[in-house]
Amino acid sequence: MIINTRPKILSSKLNSLSYDKNLKVINAPLSSVESLTFNIDTINLKSRLQENGYYKNIIFTSQASAIFGLASLKEIDEMKSFNIFAVGPATKRVITKAGFNSLTPKEPSSKSLFSMIKKNYPGRNLLFCGENSNKFLQKKLEGVIDEIICYKLVYSKTNLDLIADGPKITLIYNFLTFLYMFESLDLAVIKNKVFVVASMGIKEKILEMTTDINLQICVAKDPSDNSMLERAKEII
Repeated sequence: MIINTRPKILSSKLNSLSYDKNLKVINAPLSSVESLTFNIDTINLKSRLQENGYYKNIIFTSQASAIFGLASLKEIDEMKSFNIFAVGPATKRVITKAGFNSLTPKEPSSKSLFSMIKKNYPGRNLLFCGENSNKFLQKKLEGVIDEIICYKLVYSKTNLDLIADGPKITLIYNFLTFLYMFESLDLAVIKNKVFVVASMGIKEKILEMTTDINLQICVAKDPSDNSMLERAKEII
């Protein structure tokens, strides 16, 4: 069995895939996703989006950024005139459901997305992200990018007991989730878990803060739900 710590709003695909793969997944979300509202008129965003040529690219770095970012842009008639980018297939599905086409890199990562934009899509960028953004794209595209933080993760202790008493294999999609677990659970519980993390970056951050602790950490091929489950399946 596998513990899924992801927010409920982002777990539908994971649950569908786990059923198809005959894997037992216990959903124990440690956080919920909350929209951060902003007035596009107040920050002059609406006029910039309607100004021909000001923005060339609109970037969504996660499913949540697409959900809340697109909701804020629903009054913009010119949306289909922009290059719309999704960091990976899950984010692309959200954008497609909203009625827009989008471009994705060969590998679902900020690094691959940056390479794609830099090589083939010059111009000013508008990026939608969460409070926990790693700022990779913001740094790489500094000077030609504007950032809109449109959501945050709110952590809760509701499912900590379920995680503590549940299966060893635990899916970790971002570093903040591991940090919350580490600060909230007994060290003996943490040591007994096998963490499947969504990127090498997450593993490196965990190792930096646990240099004197021997933890079991496995990295998925990429952050997709399918790769996370496949990596977990290898351990079972």
